Amino acid sequence: SRLRLNADLSHWFCACERVFNSKDDRDKWWPDLLSTVSKRCEYIHARFGWAQGPQMADPSAVECEPERTLQIEIWKMLMEEQNKKKNKVSLNSTGNMNNIFVSPEYGPAPYMAAMPHTRKSVASLPDAVAYTKTMIEQAFESI
Repeated sequence: SRLRLNADLSHWFCACERVFNSKDDRDKWWPDLLSTVSKRCEYIHARFGWAQGPQMADPSAVECEPERTLQIEIWKMLMEEQNKKKNKVSLNSTGNMNNIFVSPEYGPAPYMAAMPHTRKSVASLPDAVAYTKTMIEQAFESI
């Protein structure tokens, strides 16, 4: 049987303390690994992460643009690979059309940064989800 993956890559970026960039000499290994992951990817957990955490509090913030752009390109590659699989096989084992599964999943504290003492979120969780959903839709439309 074939191992299927959920591409929840925001944790990878946090653990390695950078969002991988195939143009960076340190990350020359990344395109080959991403290609391998994409062939087994069945689900994309699309949450913008950054070097110090698995979730950006406000992914629309201008200072997040470099990491956001890199991650959108990664999601597009994963969606393109899922689209290829979808076009090869028109029906899945249950007789339904194959789909591309992407979730703009964000979470409350401790994923969402919170103010000390009050635990009040530093940004709007619904706004982060809505913004990411829009970015996913735009990325999908461009493939």
